[in-house]
Amino acid sequence: MFDARSLLVAAMRRHGLGGAAVAIVREGERPTFECVGLADRNTNRSVDPDTVFRIASISKTMTAIGLMQLRDRGLVELDEPVNTYLKRFTVEPPPGGPEVTCRHLLTHTAGIGEVPRWSDLVRREVWGVGRPGTTPADLGTSYRGTLRPETAAGVKWAYANHGFAVLGAVVEDVSGRSFAGYMHDHLFQPLGMDSTECTRTERTDDRLARGYHWMFGRLSPVKDYDFTLLGPGSVASSLSDMATYAEWLLHGGPGAHRDVLRPESLTEMMSPQYSLDPRLPGMGLAFFVDRLGGHRVAGHDGNNPGFASALLAAPDDALGVVVLTNTSTFIGAHLLAGTILSSVLGVADSAAELPRPDLADHPHLWHELLGHYAPKPGFLTNLRPWQMTGGEVQVVVKHRRLVIRALSPIRQVRQGLCLHSSDERDPLLFSVKIEGLVVPVAFTRDATGRVDRVIVGPPANTAFYRRSSLRSSRVRLRLAAAAIVATVLHRSRSKTQGRAIP
Repeated sequence: MFDARSLLVAAMRRHGLGGAAVAIVREGERPTFECVGLADRNTNRSVDPDTVFRIASISKTMTAIGLMQLRDRGLVELDEPVNTYLKRFTVEPPPGGPEVTCRHLLTHTAGIGEVPRWSDLVRREVWGVGRPGTTPADLGTSYRGTLRPETAAGVKWAYANHGFAVLGAVVEDVSGRSFAGYMHDHLFQPLGMDSTECTRTERTDDRLARGYHWMFGRLSPVKDYDFTLLGPGSVASSLSDMATYAEWLLHGGPGAHRDVLRPESLTEMMSPQYSLDPRLPGMGLAFFVDRLGGHRVAGHDGNNPGFASALLAAPDDALGVVVLTNTSTFIGAHLLAGTILSSVLGVADSAAELPRPDLADHPHLWHELLGHYAPKPGFLTNLRPWQMTGGEVQVVVKHRRLVIRALSPIRQVRQGLCLHSSDERDPLLFSVKIEGLVVPVAFTRDATGRVDRVIVGPPANTAFYRRSSLRSSRVRLRLAAAAIVATVLHRSRSKTQGRAIP
């Protein structure tokens, strides 16, 4: 029998969560809530359905809905240059590159990096984090009048918070309202989400959970903050309100007070719009889209300092799941949401099924896949791949298994993840599993038939291109280490010989 509370408690133990809340939503029914742990350890305040959490990047789906409302009113076209609608700054593409459109921004294909400039890496305000009470960022000032994408639009996928900051500016400039005011009047209030807001106010401040992370073997509080970039991830909401939002995502159209978005527009948002490879999950408009045991699924995760969240909707099954936590965890919320949704749908655990006993390996092809692979140039658009892989991945055979590995802070990735065949018709399609998360991996061939690329699916969602061994970071580090050791040995031998001379 399905037991959501047991799954929640198990996830809290596994990922070290201080507090967590889960909602299971079925269209037309009252949601099921499960809440465990503390919202604030100092006051011993427990998590309940009215506790307010920072939902982080789930906010992007709401920003996109605001933009689509304007599209449905004929005020915005997704494939027009975004500069058509911006009044305070412009988005200037690289020389020869196409104009950036709202569709590019909605699918993370605008070529915008993690931050606008190299110098912004040390500017906290550009990351969108400020002291409590900090006013929203003036993007015209932050971008000095111009935001310059690092790469041409449409040629590379790179998760971009600043892309959704631009979309928030479009909502403001087209509507003539502040972003927070527009979202309240056109999404939160019509749905009856009374505990949801883009900027913290006295209305919810006393119910906001305190964020925590693990440091030096203990759960420590995160210093309080507010977000200054409103479009990408500033929304705070309660489990009750997020259940309302999830239920509305299953049908669109009317909210508690009036229509919010045409159902066909919401369907468009949850339909594939871009994918690195047709064999892999891709992007809708702000939503990540996938299939779970044949069931269509759309959703988004969120990770802010001290908070992690996940939202999944299976619209064809009229089912949704929300997970909110007040503890930093990279994949904990995502895994819990997926496990709950799979359990309710009766879908087998994909991680437990790897390796699939019905699929044979193809070792006669492995030699074609071996080698080093790196993403296309662009440091700012590669910042996340660099953090997770050291800028490249390597495919090797280890203990008679095909393995993908990288210079990563994650121990399992450094040691190597086994590539398990996942499609009997396609020997170039694999899956890896890490901490219960199943990630699809696909190899592609160029026009000559040579394997030239490996694509790691969500959450990495990065294409790596074959490079020579001499350009490999791993090889260069080994050569540098060998040179250092040789230099030290040479100097040591020279000193020894010098002392031996009478």
